[in-house]
Amino acid sequence: MVNSALNKNLLMNKKSISLFLGILITSLNYSCLHSQDDKKENSSNNSYQWTPEHMHVGVRWQPFGMPGCELYDANRPLISEHSSYAQFWVSWNAVEPSEKSTDYAKQMSGSLKAIEHAVNLCVERGVKVEFVLWHTPSWASESGKGGPWRPKSGLYAEFVTRIAKYFKGRVDAYQLYHEVNLKGMMNDADSTFIINEIFKDGARAIRKVYNEEPARPVIVSTSGTSPCEACDAREGLKGGKGAVAVDDYYDQLIASDELMKEVDALNMNVSDHFNGYGMMDGLIIPNVWGQYDLVRGKLDAAGLEHKKILSSESWIVWDDSNNNHDVNSDGSRNELDAYDKAVTIFGKLLERGLNTINMPWCDNSSRWSMGLVKRVDYNGRVKQLQPDWVTPSKDGGPDIVTRKISLRGSNDDNFIPTEAPSSGLPFTEKDYINPGDPNHLHYYIWKWYSQISAGSDEVIRHALAGERGNDIKVLGTGMTGNEQYRISAYNRTTKKFLVLIYSGGANGKGFADVTIPSTIQNGVYYNNEHSFTDFRGEGISNGNKYSVQVITKNISRIDGSDQDVSSNTYRNQVVKKGELTARVNRMNKFTFIEFSPF
Repeated sequence: MVNSALNKNLLMNKKSISLFLGILITSLNYSCLHSQDDKKENSSNNSYQWTPEHMHVGVRWQPFGMPGCELYDANRPLISEHSSYAQFWVSWNAVEPSEKSTDYAKQMSGSLKAIEHAVNLCVERGVKVEFVLWHTPSWASESGKGGPWRPKSGLYAEFVTRIAKYFKGRVDAYQLYHEVNLKGMMNDADSTFIINEIFKDGARAIRKVYNEEPARPVIVSTSGTSPCEACDAREGLKGGKGAVAVDDYYDQLIASDELMKEVDALNMNVSDHFNGYGMMDGLIIPNVWGQYDLVRGKLDAAGLEHKKILSSESWIVWDDSNNNHDVNSDGSRNELDAYDKAVTIFGKLLERGLNTINMPWCDNSSRWSMGLVKRVDYNGRVKQLQPDWVTPSKDGGPDIVTRKISLRGSNDDNFIPTEAPSSGLPFTEKDYINPGDPNHLHYYIWKWYSQISAGSDEVIRHALAGERGNDIKVLGTGMTGNEQYRISAYNRTTKKFLVLIYSGGANGKGFADVTIPSTIQNGVYYNNEHSFTDFRGEGISNGNKYSVQVITKNISRIDGSDQDVSSNTYRNQVVKKGELTARVNRMNKFTFIEFSPF
């Protein structure tokens, strides 16, 4: 039953009635999603098994535990069309607040119910899922305090075993902790404890579950690294803070042969911290792609070329908060800076070989403003309670919420929107370049890069820029400017090769000839004898025909719309010397190429 006030509001117009019916239907769906039969059905919808060779561009999702809100968000294009994976932060403290809540069948916590609902929505849409685990409940911590505290010996492995058993078949990847290079993320623990109890024992616990019949592969990685230069570092790390401690943190992980046998990858934060491009000290880590190079170099020097690097927490700040940066020197810190930062950060990391990257999906109540899209008044309740907090959407959808808020309540019908306090760096409508757009400006850059992972299709890394014998060659007058990126992937679902090219100086007048290998080659980091699955040789063989579609365009710095779009299609091309080729005429800054068997 809904309350009388909401009933009166719903009867005001047909739109409200439709929204109300949608919430009722969602509530019914939510109950169904918790049945064992639906859990099995959801598992079967994972049409491929995620390996380190697969490419993923996605989102970090923080569900509120309101079924209607989660369903609406899952159906937004951000998740339902463009994301290939979603990352969830799973706080042990929240999902198991008491020992009773370790019994998921009888005493499941509200936090775990919310995460499970969102996970099921992702699986239904073919979106892969990764968990990031962190924090400790008071009953399991040595200090008796809940949150960032050292757990009692052995209890963390028991926790991840429960999570892995419950979500096996729906979750394909696990990060064992969050920003554990910082002391404050787990007080009273040194780096030795982290390596042994959290990483090694945690990884073994997850693998044991996933190796049991029916066996499934799983990706297990360590923990992201906070880019805070001034923050106190984990006990046992050199330097006591910042990049020096991060450098030693990676050294200690790689020096542990046991650990490196258990994990598939190390992790790094992807952020615009400090200078707009992820700098810590300017020397060891001058920028976020410098951190990638640092880790990659350490792994290579240790003979661990087959070990991968994954992104953990990722963000790009878009508003006028203190941690944003005027990277384009126009005198303002706003969404235009986020646009420019997204072009550079995504381009430099994906081109280098980072196979997963995500951004926060929506404005949230955290201290910094870093969502890809704006929170919308999906059921009209914010407008009902706080009409000054919304503005009409330009696409005719639900109103845009113009405040940084959290939603507090037990369900969709009774939540109370709460504005973030002043200490939380709040934003208002004045911070938006385009208030009526449901998306932030850098969303359109994220969406362009997301083409390389093709949503729910199975996509693996193909050629790697600059790799001898496995290069992405782009030659011509159109490939110019200070920023140039080239990324290639193979869509195993559609049997098509995908190429993204960014040319910062392109002006629609020059051309470029693009050449990639016509089949998956043996690579230094991907598709080699260490791969979970051998994809080498897949593609289009010599003598076979193929077609090419080329779309080159610019993306508006005002509203994210496509501009100066030029497209060409070439048919009846023939593979020669094991190569696929395409000509880009009138090349603009953003170019997408698709090679298809003909």
